[in-house]
Amino acid sequence: MDRLTRVAVAVVALSLFASVSPSLDATFGRGETLDYDLEWLSMTGGRARMTIQPQAADASNYRITSVARTSSAFSRIYKVRDEIETVVARSNFTTIRYHKSLNEGSSRKDETTTYANGIATRKGKTYAVPTPVFDPLSLVYYLRTLDLAPGRTFNFTVFADKKTYDVAAHVTKRQTIDTPAGKFAAIVVEPDMDAGGLYRDDQSKLTIWYSDDERRIPLRIRSDVKIGAITMTLRRVTDSVTSITPDSK
Repeated sequence: MDRLTRVAVAVVALSLFASVSPSLDATFGRGETLDYDLEWLSMTGGRARMTIQPQAADASNYRITSVARTSSAFSRIYKVRDEIETVVARSNFTTIRYHKSLNEGSSRKDETTTYANGIATRKGKTYAVPTPVFDPLSLVYYLRTLDLAPGRTFNFTVFADKKTYDVAAHVTKRQTIDTPAGKFAAIVVEPDMDAGGLYRDDQSKLTIWYSDDERRIPLRIRSDVKIGAITMTLRRVTDSVTSITPDSK
C-alpha cells in the first residue's frame, strides 16, 4: 500500500469513527427518553422505551437501555418482557458491557457479554473482536451520529451471541411518516444485520426511520422476524431519564 493510499484510508477511518457531534453529545449528556407504541401483526399491544445518559459510575461512557413490554391483554396472546442494557464508550460507541434479559412467550434468555482489550467474554468463554465493536442496540444509536445521506452505506462489526458479524447499513431514501408524536421528515436506513434485531435473536430484517434533522431520532424501528413484523413507533420524546421501564397499558 503506497503512502497516498494509507493517508486516504486513515482519513476515511477517522471520519467514520469521529467523536459524537457537540449537539448530540449535549442531548445524550442530559439524558434522553424515547417512548414507543409496540405493534405486532398490525395490532398495538404494548409499549417500549429507549434511554441514553452518561453512566453513573463513569461519565466517559454512555448507558443505553431498551425495554419492551406487551400489555396485560395482549400478553394472553403473546407475552414480551424484554430488557437490554449496553454500556458504550462515549467517544465512539464501542461496546463495553452488553446485557439482555429476554422473556418472549415460552422463551427465556438472560446473559451478559463484556468487552476489553479486543476480547469479548460471554458465559466464561472468550472471543477476539475488533475495536470499535458494536452490539445491536449501540449500533442504532451510533448511526444517529453519522451523515445519513441517501445512497451511502456504512460498514460495522457487531458481536452478538458468540459470533462476529459484518454489518452494512444502507441509507435508502427519504420519506415523510406520521407517528403519535407528530409528522416527520425521515431518512430510512436498512442494516443487513444477521445478528438479530432489538427483541429477538433470530435472523431478521431491520429497518429504521430516523428524523431528517441533526438529532436523528429513531422514529420507527421495524424488525421482520419469524413470528411477524415487530414495530416500534415513536410516541413521545423526553429530554431526561426518570425511569427505564415504560407503562404497558
